[in-house]
Amino acid sequence: MSRLFAASDIHGYGYLLESLLENAGYDPGKDRLFLLGDYVNKGPDSAGTLDLVHRLCADGAVALQGNNERKWLLQVPDNAVPDATTAARYQRFITDMPLWAEYGDYLFVHAGLRPGVPMSIQNPEDLTNIRDLFHQSSAIQGKTVVFGHTSTYRFGVKPDAFWFGDGKLGIDTGAAHGHYLSLAELIDGRQWSVPVTPPHVIHEIHYRLFSKGS
Repeated sequence: MSRLFAASDIHGYGYLLESLLENAGYDPGKDRLFLLGDYVNKGPDSAGTLDLVHRLCADGAVALQGNNERKWLLQVPDNAVPDATTAARYQRFITDMPLWAEYGDYLFVHAGLRPGVPMSIQNPEDLTNIRDLFHQSSAIQGKTVVFGHTSTYRFGVKPDAFWFGDGKLGIDTGAAHGHYLSLAELIDGRQWSVPVTPPHVIHEIHYRLFSKGS
């Protein structure tokens, strides 16, 4: 049986994402994987993480733009890449990334959606940066929006916990802020998390499944 995975806000910790995928038994030949943006900046290896994302996409994963990728479209940090040719290659890869994706009952986006606006005319700035207006909005009928961008500890939950809103699932567990990187399996309700500081011990939990927007 195929499984549906999602991860967000990797922030240069690509080697930890690899560990999570291996621990979860991710099989690109059978499973689906959605990556929700912010692969770069703040962590130890932005370029290496983008290289990993590129390989995962070649095997069938879908990678969305986050606000930090959009910063790279304007200017790639000099200390992140060896030369301008490499920077341009990463910018081409980022340009080809979609801003949102849909699969079954799930809608994937980096930051969220502006309420009441059709997906076809959502603003890229909202999709990659919106916070409170989206978090406090009503569910979209029949959909669960899976998003990152806002670390879950900002909602008052434990740093390694997902956040459950009205038809929403927040999966950014704060790797950029010294907390955890997490991988979600959405069909069975499983979560693998690893702290970004050593020792990198992975723990797995089952989280409560919840109904889609109604």
